[in-house]
Amino acid sequence: MKTALPIITLLCSSLILSACHKSPEQEATKTDPQNKVEQQLDATPIKEFPATEHDAQDIEILVNFNNQFSALSDEMENEIIKMQQDGSLTPEFELSRRQDNIQSAFNMLKELDLHTEQGRYIQGLLYSSWEAQQKQLKENVSIEAKQSVQGMNEYMQAQKQLQHWKNQTEKKS
Repeated sequence: MKTALPIITLLCSSLILSACHKSPEQEATKTDPQNKVEQQLDATPIKEFPATEHDAQDIEILVNFNNQFSALSDEMENEIIKMQQDGSLTPEFELSRRQDNIQSAFNMLKELDLHTEQGRYIQGLLYSSWEAQQKQLKENVSIEAKQSVQGMNEYMQAQKQLQHWKNQTEKKS
């Protein structure tokens, strides 16, 4: 799932950073945080929507969004990695590029002309996941694992929902 890699990487980084800043109460709990994350990610079921005449069009729009945004994110990540290797990456520049990437996601999502309830549902999940990432960047500090998981959960739910919808539509064709 190449389109998910940059976003999952960013969200996992957030989880790792937040795990580094545990309170004494968190240290005392013996519950495996990895299991909690997996449980929360798997907890949201696929939502069922009635088929419409616009399903194929909306699926294509969302798949194109994923592909275009993935290419944009990959380009940004490659630029950051190159600058890091060159020793020219500053924290301010990296923050600025990540904020630009999130703003691009918002702009691209807003421009999607979706006609179905399911398409708009997926669009909303994606938008919410980017809002969670934006909040984290604005605070410029590690956020609680629960907030990171929420953003990741919404993103993964959107991807699962889209794949389910795509599979259903292909079966009917």
